[in-house]
Amino acid sequence: MLIYLRYFPGLFALITVIIGLLNWSKLPNYKSKLSLFTIGLTLLIEVLGPLFSLWTGLLNYYIFNIYIFILFQLYFYILVKILKNYRVKVLGSIFMVVYTTVFILNLIFQFETLGHDIYSGLYSLGVLLFIILSTFYFIELFNSSNVLNYKKNIFFWFVIGVLLFHVPFLPFMLSLEWFLIEYSSSIYWIVLFILNLIMNSCFIIGFLWTEKKYNY
Repeated sequence: MLIYLRYFPGLFALITVIIGLLNWSKLPNYKSKLSLFTIGLTLLIEVLGPLFSLWTGLLNYYIFNIYIFILFQLYFYILVKILKNYRVKVLGSIFMVVYTTVFILNLIFQFETLGHDIYSGLYSLGVLLFIILSTFYFIELFNSSNVLNYKKNIFFWFVIGVLLFHVPFLPFMLSLEWFLIEYSSSIYWIVLFILNLIMNSCFIIGFLWTEKKYNY
């Protein structure tokens, strides 16, 4: 039974995309629509990853590493666009440049590992920078006039969902890499199942509860 858990992240993403599309009218601009696009990108990778390995005989680390880079750049971009403070927006833009630079350096100096291992440093940096920008976002939100209606804002649920997945997953992934805990495929897929369930539940709640006027 546990072997089928690997298919659930894609299934959760599919359900979330469908619900998001059904609530498309609540997403008034490209910023709010990008939140749905990132989920659609995840769904695409969940489909292409296994197919890539099947068609090429290679491990899908190629796709995963590029996917992580694009995904976090989209996360940063969304936060930069919804943040109000000019200095924080500039900081977010700097983060995007730094993240791109680190990715390029990884390609230059660790290209041979692109298809054989996860760029854990790149992923860790992405999570750390996202936490910093998210903190500024929550400070702004809870000091604004929209604080009483935060549950009706799609960005709130989107940021919460992303944090609830990546913040717990990072130490788990690093523990596996540094052999602090023994790798078990069953435990790995159970963790991914739970975190994807939590993240997509936040997204779905956001799409169902959000109101158009709070998503500008």
